Amino acid sequence: MHILIISPDYPDYKRTGAVFVKNLVDEFANQGNHCTVISPYSITNNMAFYTKGVEFNKVGNGSVKVYRPNYVSFSNLKIGKYSSEYFRKKAVCRVLRRVNDNFDFCYCHFWQCGIEAFEYAKTHNIPLFVATGESVISPSFKDKRFIPFFNYVRGVICVSTKNKEESIDLGMTTEEKCILAPNAIDNKKFKLLDKTKCRKELQLPNDAFITATVGWFTERKGQIRVAKAIEEIDDDNIKSIFLGDGEPKPRGKHILYCDRVKHDLIPLYLNAADVYVLPTRKEGCCNSIIEAMACGLPIISSDRSFNYDVLDQNNSILIEPDDIEQIKTAIVKLKEDKELREQMRINSLGKASQLTINQRTKTILRFIISRL
Repeated sequence: MHILIISPDYPDYKRTGAVFVKNLVDEFANQGNHCTVISPYSITNNMAFYTKGVEFNKVGNGSVKVYRPNYVSFSNLKIGKYSSEYFRKKAVCRVLRRVNDNFDFCYCHFWQCGIEAFEYAKTHNIPLFVATGESVISPSFKDKRFIPFFNYVRGVICVSTKNKEESIDLGMTTEEKCILAPNAIDNKKFKLLDKTKCRKELQLPNDAFITATVGWFTERKGQIRVAKAIEEIDDDNIKSIFLGDGEPKPRGKHILYCDRVKHDLIPLYLNAADVYVLPTRKEGCCNSIIEAMACGLPIISSDRSFNYDVLDQNNSILIEPDDIEQIKTAIVKLKEDKELREQMRINSLGKASQLTINQRTKTILRFIISRL
């Protein structure tokens, strides 16, 4: 099949955003499909034009071609009809007019990309599918002008029950059009490794209890709250790793590493840790949590519906994300209870084994084919 993919972000030679989208596309191709990806490139956000041209890669029995049309974005500002979404849609349409291939279906990552592809898909009679993975689905979609788009969408791939229910409640889709497919990991990269060897390679103390947190440093993700909780515990044996970037950075004498790393090194750091901590306020379905589970980590995260498809009492301690005391209590509990930590480790590995990118891709393709 020839698949058209529209995504707001896609990794390139210097950026690593939306690796999970690339993993899915590569697996589409690996299973014998030919993929055309359109991911508009913001010249204002990146402070440069994208000049590398069209990218083409053979993957397994298929192929991936990537277009990155340049466009101007300006945050949430809107001047008349002109907005970032307006210019991004124009960029997508420029490529579609030039490519003009016979696509079997269009896969849009998030609802906004579906809107941007709608007119082209309808004009060329291309079945349209939307993947909903937003941390928050905007209530603005309740606008009646979107109804023709919602009616045209053939199917919705939901990364969590929370996303599915939000989409249905907003009148964007129906139960029968939806499939639940939580995010997944590349189990060839994210897997259990020897902790002692990982710590030796990273020059981390072998006798410390180490927490790990991955993601952009934001209030939403909660790295500052994690750092504050560990600081207040005041146990010299508890150390922390923060993989990511942004401001403000978490601070504290307990921090062993606080910076971004290449994506290929994340499994090494996760396997060097004892527990994964992410008191995030909003998610669709958090990839980094599943990656941590695949590396055998117990999870401390938010008692929120976006986590319920992948976390429960067997592999996690769920807390109020803004409650420092609950974060502290959970960290201390897992540090002191080795038996509980080991059981959660086993359960995390078991759950993650069901969430591989290979199996997720097969599930999505079966669903799409059934609705063509």
